[in-house]
Amino acid sequence: MKVSLNWLKKYIDFEYSPSQLAENLTLAGLEVENTYTSSHDIKNIIVGEITQVDNHPNADKLLVCKVNIGKDKVSVICGAKNVKEKQRVPVAVKGSVLANGTVIKNTKIRGVVSEGMICSERELGVSDNHDGIMVLPKSEYEIGEEFKKDSCTDIIYNIDVTPNRPDCLSHLGVAREIGVISNTKLHRPEPILKESKNSVHSSIKIHIHDPKACPRYSARVVRDVVIKDSPQWIKDHLRSVDIRSINNVVDITNFVLMETGHPLHAFDYDLIEGQEINVRKASQSEKFVTLDNIERSLTDNDLLICDGNKSVALAGIMGGYNSEISNNTKNILIESAYFDPLTIRKTSKRLALFTESSQRFERGADPNNTIYALNRAAQLLQKYAQGTVEKDIVDVYPQEIKCREIKLRFSRIHQIIGQEIPKNNIIKILKGLELTVIEKTKDYMVLKIPTFRPDLQRESDLIEEIVRHYGYNNIVSNMYSSIYLNYQKDVYNDSIKSVKDFFVGQGFFEVISNTLVSDKHIEALNNNNVVQIENPLSPETAYLRNSCIPSLLDTIQWNSNRSINDLRLFEIGRKFFNRQHSLPDEKTDIVCAITGVKKRVPLWNDEKNKNVNFFQLKGFLEALFNYFHIDNYAIKRCKTPFFENECSFGIYMTKKISGYMGKISPRIQEQWELKQDIYIYEIDLEDFISNSNKDLMYSKIAKFPLINRDLSVIIDENILSGDLTEYIKKTGGKYLNQVDIFDVYRGKGIPDGKKSITLNLKFLSKDKTLTENEINPIFKKIIKSLEQKFSASLRS
Repeated sequence: MKVSLNWLKKYIDFEYSPSQLAENLTLAGLEVENTYTSSHDIKNIIVGEITQVDNHPNADKLLVCKVNIGKDKVSVICGAKNVKEKQRVPVAVKGSVLANGTVIKNTKIRGVVSEGMICSERELGVSDNHDGIMVLPKSEYEIGEEFKKDSCTDIIYNIDVTPNRPDCLSHLGVAREIGVISNTKLHRPEPILKESKNSVHSSIKIHIHDPKACPRYSARVVRDVVIKDSPQWIKDHLRSVDIRSINNVVDITNFVLMETGHPLHAFDYDLIEGQEINVRKASQSEKFVTLDNIERSLTDNDLLICDGNKSVALAGIMGGYNSEISNNTKNILIESAYFDPLTIRKTSKRLALFTESSQRFERGADPNNTIYALNRAAQLLQKYAQGTVEKDIVDVYPQEIKCREIKLRFSRIHQIIGQEIPKNNIIKILKGLELTVIEKTKDYMVLKIPTFRPDLQRESDLIEEIVRHYGYNNIVSNMYSSIYLNYQKDVYNDSIKSVKDFFVGQGFFEVISNTLVSDKHIEALNNNNVVQIENPLSPETAYLRNSCIPSLLDTIQWNSNRSINDLRLFEIGRKFFNRQHSLPDEKTDIVCAITGVKKRVPLWNDEKNKNVNFFQLKGFLEALFNYFHIDNYAIKRCKTPFFENECSFGIYMTKKISGYMGKISPRIQEQWELKQDIYIYEIDLEDFISNSNKDLMYSKIAKFPLINRDLSVIIDENILSGDLTEYIKKTGGKYLNQVDIFDVYRGKGIPDGKKSITLNLKFLSKDKTLTENEINPIFKKIIKSLEQKFSASLRS
């Protein structure tokens, strides 16, 4: 927001230099992004009065004007259409400098000498208006005096007002903050009105059809206004904050907006049909033409201001083309309302229509400031538009929005800040912010919070207000801190840290990807149970992902495009699932991906430079489970939309499916433009943590030797090796310690549809050395059970 130094000084007295003020505002939480001087280096511009106007003898469109500039009279040639006798005007004489740097000289035009120039607003740098000469009010300017430089010079502060501080989107709001900083009193203009005998209640009726979207609507009628240029001081103030002057009525509503922070709107009263205002929601696809002469299509969530027959304004955002103030306007209706911030924000964003009004309403204007802003505008209209203000105000306020009350404990201030702040300072700061103390004891205060501070919701908010005005730089840094010796273990976050440590130790890189994805990611999983974003920033962020796998593929694709193909990646990321009439279901997954070669080796050792495969992925999974002492898991075939049918498996823990693993299918590879094989597993983090063995017990290492037996069996091709080993473990008895597969063979000597699997069985006793007589019966029992269960036969 742009704030004018000259404008601020109307409401508050302070001794700070422009740079000191910028620093103090920033320290108080109103960050001044930059400061610049709105200055035009004009020199020797004199106020004069036109005493005589004659036609130029040699030019039809030029005039010769005699101008009294006090000590002298000059003859000036002028071509402006609005030149008249007895006008008070700014005159640039010989040696004068205009805003663009032009130095004025006496010149001869069509045979007649011109001893200067009668200036327009643009030539003085006052505005961009160049339609005619600038006419000065006689009450403010004396003949012969130098044209006031302060009307052209100002310091402008560009303040970054945070969204929670709508009270500072005005000069009075910023002045209030300066008052607390400088310990000076705010001079708020008090509107004084002379009302007519006619009551406004007979001129206009207000009907609010949606009190939630419009909790309050206030209005006044001002009759017999004279539409003309605004006084120069209003133009200067508006120009300083980049608002173009239009006419006195519109300028006054804009001035009050920037002064008080409360948006107003002026309607041509004679264009209001039925002498009534109806505040209602628009119909679906209803059309409305705004002041910029653009037809807009509305929805039933948009709020309209209507008369008895038609819509006349888009509530809180922009007026209508059919009721705007024109040069023919005689009577006006001034609107001062409070609209629901969410309603205005949604409409403004959907229509991409951002105005000074919408900015304030969507952040939260003051519902109890409508009357003050209305009276302030009526006062200025009475003075500068010669309007007659009708008696009373139409104020429809179905349910008053009351000030909240907050209890503030002095002990809590000390507890949070860490040092004592004098109570007198605390009270002075809070009163300066216009918070009212309604109860005070030695231990606490109860404060009434004005409605222009919607951000103050709880005790800690008040403490923040105290600290920022007491000064963060005045808070002494303590060299000690209070800590609790009892530690509450955080199993969830500790487990995540351990998982990350495991993967980093295995040579993996962590990926942190965006949970917002495009429809490409959703279509890849063929899943309709998705969460769609209502107002996405772009098509690339239109959905919440329901799997982390596509995000990991994005990372692989990005690296592959840069010739980085040998990757080990992992992510602990969140995914989301749609639930009807409720918030989305949110889960966290551990995702691991490998691609490229198994291990980077010197180029001359090509024999070892082999590509990764499913068994290496399975090895990393088993290593992870071993690291966390998870033994109640199984890997079984199951189909998924993103893995190859021949290499797609489910990961089960305690007989419940907790994840998937496999080789990315050619369809997905083609979609991501990837040519190399990619192996991925994805596990539910909560299932993983709940199955990890947290209560580990020390087990004595056996001092007796292992007995090894190798077993080669021929089984059907479709029997899983994992099923075979699991069955051997179940039937092997108490001495069977470990089962490992070390060879799978298909080919010569093995029938079609069969495969040979060679296993190593390790037998161990913790109490004694096992003998052949003890091992052989167990070994024979295992062979017989395999023959019965899997129709296995020994390979000769």
